[in-house]
Amino acid sequence: MTSKKLFFALVTAAFFGCNSKTIQVEPLGKPNDDKKVAIYYTLPRTVVYVRVACTQTIYIPGPYAEYAKKFLGIEGISNTDKVEYAITRIDIETHTETDPKAIFAVYPSGKGYGNYLKLSADGLILPLTQTIDSRTLANSQDFNSSDEVVFKDLSVNPFIAEETTTFYGRTLRDSVYVRVPIQRSMTVERNLEEKAKEAADFIFSIRKKRLDFLTPDIDHPFAGDALQLILKELQRLEDEYLALFIGKRLTHTFSQTFSYIPSSTQGENAILFRFSESKGLLAPTDLSGRPILIEFDQPEYPENFDAVKSDMESFTVKAKLDRFYYRIPVITNMRILDGKQQLASKRLSVYQYGLLAQLPVNYRGN
Repeated sequence: MTSKKLFFALVTAAFFGCNSKTIQVEPLGKPNDDKKVAIYYTLPRTVVYVRVACTQTIYIPGPYAEYAKKFLGIEGISNTDKVEYAITRIDIETHTETDPKAIFAVYPSGKGYGNYLKLSADGLILPLTQTIDSRTLANSQDFNSSDEVVFKDLSVNPFIAEETTTFYGRTLRDSVYVRVPIQRSMTVERNLEEKAKEAADFIFSIRKKRLDFLTPDIDHPFAGDALQLILKELQRLEDEYLALFIGKRLTHTFSQTFSYIPSSTQGENAILFRFSESKGLLAPTDLSGRPILIEFDQPEYPENFDAVKSDMESFTVKAKLDRFYYRIPVITNMRILDGKQQLASKRLSVYQYGLLAQLPVNYRGN
């Protein structure tokens, strides 16, 4: 063996000998069959959770709806059932979870794993054994009204009344037929319009009575709490009678949480869910509702970011020794849009938009 070949062999042996004693960090996608003992960690990614509160309003027309304008002067009263939905609130929060596309293996040296635990404590990496808090995406419901939908006819007079009707008959008197009046009592059921008029008259009498109590020129024996109770009861009676004309509305609130994982560093938008005033919150694939978009601006990268940024593909091809890989999140603006109308917005810190950086395995921590 020549001296040149011997020198090359010694250098090669020394190189591999040093490597065997050096901490090495490699992406999980790069096989390393000769090293079995390792600690695995993953880089964090940001998940956006959007909680949407929706209100369902059920309108049930009153039995006297068609007479609201005639007897009370109230226009625009519908006499058909109706269900309407409206988005009332949107809350946005972020949550950090493991990124399955960014898992690394730490192969130790004789001195252990370096400052691995410190890097984990700072939140720049996530151990695979870390428990991630889950989020419930199911609907939550809350019935704000527990009233049974009953229209109570509080009329002071019954639907059925007795009327005296005069009939005329003929009777024979002194060989002559004479026309004789005969009175009979008959039970008569009042029609809907008559009952509506009676209810409207009672509403006006309630208002007049309340005005009498509030007029200082009229003497009455009630004062203080007694007067307050009387006025409250008069208002309750008026509301009950008005419901016979204007109907009743029941409110039901519920919420649903949607999740989204940002992925494009150039800015992005997607259909988060769909919404319909007649059906409420719908799945993104339900074309019966209009799309509600989630939109992200292009991240705000620091100056000279292109000089230091990298990606998982470059690390997979060429991993370096004595380096931990971690993520530095960057800031972006996020919006929830209904067409051109902005429903909500928030400024977020997103890990997967950020910089894949490196640290020495034995760096000085705080």
